[in-house]
Amino acid sequence: MKTIDNVKKRIPSFVAGIKDPRFRWPKYQGFVYIPYGIDQYAGHLRQVVQAAVEAYRRYTCIRFVPWTNQRDYIRIFSGIGCWSLIGRNGGEQKLSLGQGCVYVGLAIHELGHAAGLFHMHQRSDRNNYIYVYRQNVIPNQLHNFDVTDENREIILGPYDYDSIMHYGSYAFSRNPRGLRTMEAKNGHPLVEPWQKRGFTSLTSTVSINFTDAVNFYVN
Repeated sequence: MKTIDNVKKRIPSFVAGIKDPRFRWPKYQGFVYIPYGIDQYAGHLRQVVQAAVEAYRRYTCIRFVPWTNQRDYIRIFSGIGCWSLIGRNGGEQKLSLGQGCVYVGLAIHELGHAAGLFHMHQRSDRNNYIYVYRQNVIPNQLHNFDVTDENREIILGPYDYDSIMHYGSYAFSRNPRGLRTMEAKNGHPLVEPWQKRGFTSLTSTVSINFTDAVNFYVN
């Protein structure tokens, strides 16, 4: 599965999640367990990552657990930009929280991708809720505004403008001080993930393994 966010192209969308069962993490007694490790050279990320992991523990059925010897796991490192693979890809898979990405909201966002969540603003029904101004987007970031093929996603719950998986109004803008790349049709403000403290203000129902629902609450 390809990568998400500001470094590499990937397959888009959220409260939509990945439909292909090959990319889902294992579930045991109602919880999804995802092993992770933090690169030895990225100790400065530890506090932020632990806060994000704790948010998942408090509000969802996802448990990010320290990696020991599991075959499939996430390795968090300080790379170029903020990005993650979507869902379980097999073996060691990287998640980058580089310079400018060390925020709890961004860590929750990227861990969400690793768990199997796509962007809210790329849901197949997003055009019912937002305007996207592709002409204002930095050309090499246009993939972050594509609409998801509805056959690749499972949508659970209403569209949530406040989702931790939703970009802000000026995300990847050619002119971040003047040109919006997105706007809510109902006028609701769109805030960047790094500015958010946690999960959504709407009680969005999302399924990670698509058997039981996971509730995401405001922090």
